[in-house]
Amino acid sequence: MRVARVPRFLDTRGVSVAKALTATLFWGVSFIAIRVALEAAQPFGVVWMRNGVGALLLFALLAFRGEPLLPVARDRWLCVGLGLIVGLHFFIQTLSMRLTTAMRAGWIVAFIPVVVACGATVFLRQRMRAIGWVGIVIATAGVFVLTSTRPAQLADAGAGDLLMLASTVSWATYSLLSLGPSRRNGGLRVTAVALAISVVPNLLASVVWGTWHTQPGPRPLAALAFLALCSSALAMWLFADVLAALGPERAASFQYVQPFVTVLASFVLLDEPFTSAQFIGGPIVLAGVWCVQRGKRELTGAA
Repeated sequence: MRVARVPRFLDTRGVSVAKALTATLFWGVSFIAIRVALEAAQPFGVVWMRNGVGALLLFALLAFRGEPLLPVARDRWLCVGLGLIVGLHFFIQTLSMRLTTAMRAGWIVAFIPVVVACGATVFLRQRMRAIGWVGIVIATAGVFVLTSTRPAQLADAGAGDLLMLASTVSWATYSLLSLGPSRRNGGLRVTAVALAISVVPNLLASVVWGTWHTQPGPRPLAALAFLALCSSALAMWLFADVLAALGPERAASFQYVQPFVTVLASFVLLDEPFTSAQFIGGPIVLAGVWCVQRGKRELTGAA
């Protein structure tokens, strides 16, 4: 008797791909939402509000499902560290969006798979073929092209681009360190705890420098609601599940898609110009990332 095959889009890998693409879609639009939220909120305020609401939603879901709210004992301090990293990561990205454009940010974050691949080479005992190292050089050159010119109306775009580039390192660090806890506790629990911890330093900073710089209107409030529900709670949870299922490098490879989402959303919602540096540098970054993905090779017994 023949056993019916499960359709590919319903098998475990297909579900992980769908989760990864959904998270990438939300993060691609998040840069636009951050720019809108900054119309009324301070950078620290954006981070603690979006992550605080996101954490509450995920803890409520854990309680509804009858699952433990905290990770196992061996992972608790690591999850505290993850929360501090993700809090810093979101603050860096938010501050960057005060200085540069969403389009430029979208192309720069496409560099994340390169940083993750380098981290996996060092910490997960993996190695790359020659084409992978060539890809790192190509992708780095693409980033230099992207950041070589700045829009005339944004004098500090160079600093914003550097901050966004720094966020690729913080995100790669979070991805590599959260692999074990996500597999042992589930992505939902790890994400809830990390988001909750990330609120603390940003909330304390907001006590000193303030949460708002002007009275919030419907646009900033709607942007914060999107960031909390979609970009923090749902996207972070989905990514943690993908990370546990596919590993950090395969999970990071979906960053290929994010620049195209950001560019399209920026053009439609913010009317941002598409510069020649983006036209040239963006594809160079993606070409280098593709070479890095092609050049990966795991050692026997790799973590």
